[in-house]
Amino acid sequence: MLRNIAGYFVLLLLSYTVQVNSQICQDVAQYGRCSANSACGCFHMINAINTGICGFLWTSCTQLTPCSSLDNACDQPDTVCVQHPRCQSLPLCYPVSMIDQRICPSLTINNTSTIISTITTTTSAMMMTTVPQPICMNSNLLTFENGSSNSKVADGYYGLNWMNAFTVTTPNNLHSAHSASIFIGTSNTWALSNMNGSSMTIRSATSNLFNIESFTAATIWDDDVTLSMVSQRDSAYYKEASFKIGRFTSTKIELNWFNINAITLYAYRTDSKDATVFVMNNLCVDINTNTTLSTTTTSVPTTVNQCSSNELFYENRCHYLDGTNGTCNHGYSLGSETLLSRVADLFIGLSYKRRISSICCILTSEKVANYGFGLQQCNKPGPFLIAPTLYEGGCRNYTKIPHNQLTFCVSN
Repeated sequence: MLRNIAGYFVLLLLSYTVQVNSQICQDVAQYGRCSANSACGCFHMINAINTGICGFLWTSCTQLTPCSSLDNACDQPDTVCVQHPRCQSLPLCYPVSMIDQRICPSLTINNTSTIISTITTTTSAMMMTTVPQPICMNSNLLTFENGSSNSKVADGYYGLNWMNAFTVTTPNNLHSAHSASIFIGTSNTWALSNMNGSSMTIRSATSNLFNIESFTAATIWDDDVTLSMVSQRDSAYYKEASFKIGRFTSTKIELNWFNINAITLYAYRTDSKDATVFVMNNLCVDINTNTTLSTTTTSVPTTVNQCSSNELFYENRCHYLDGTNGTCNHGYSLGSETLLSRVADLFIGLSYKRRISSICCILTSEKVANYGFGLQQCNKPGPFLIAPTLYEGGCRNYTKIPHNQLTFCVSN
């Protein structure tokens, strides 16, 4: 019986256009441990008893869409229907890229009643682990040794622009027990920090794209912290990931994100969601001199990002959030909640278009606000440290439109 179930999921996963090396988990509880990466867990499949797929636990709920109510199928390509009650009681379509064994490598379990079946025989490195010696396999190692204490990394350093990125040294500037762990196995004594707790953005300084292979990270003040990252390719959403980090042990985070033009990192206390400070070191990064952002051509002129300040570019349109009374600039209209759910994470690092809102809830074309900012971002100056989230800030069927109402607008 177990072989039949495993065979079914093998055929299911092989049907996707994105090639993934995945594993199924049997007799494992929902979100139960199924991988050597503790950030992964078992997502139960629909109509399967204690059987699921092993996937990354911290994909943003705003990026997931419900499965079809008729047959639990997924209209989006390269997604699979799973149970994810932390996000929603209804089944959700989960990206198969987040169940890849490069993210969730196999876990050897001695308990014979628990079976973790590997679908392919490929071997891959653990995505998140404590490793004393950093190694950049196919990129260059940045250790920020040529910085000065508490100084901002200059734009253009290694062909990149750095927003809210400061160099700090140990032990004087890192006042916690982690200050040694971030440097274990290296001769360097410098690290990169977001200092004030705001998000940090690394962006290409030219039209060239870049790769991020890995880096080590730790916190300064708090033990239970989530470090989240959102990347862009051609100024549109590409990938995201989140990891737990702490003070006493540095964590090596392997991303292997290729051909991106920006990445935004932000850390927050897992319990309170308050923004906090993190440090990173041993950044493995590489500039792709042969790969550039899309440029204007006579055949595809719409690939150029022509959005103005504090606007994001998605599917050839510009989007912004502003504290207006529900009105948009000329040439813009109210965007839908469905569209907002797709681009919400891309607002991290941006700010209000013109003025701060007085209401946490975001008005959309439905004229009923269900998306909003949490208290740590609500009605506070940008840049945004978190993304708008469904029902956040007490926003559920909110219909009032006061002065400075937070409004979501998209170009026509």
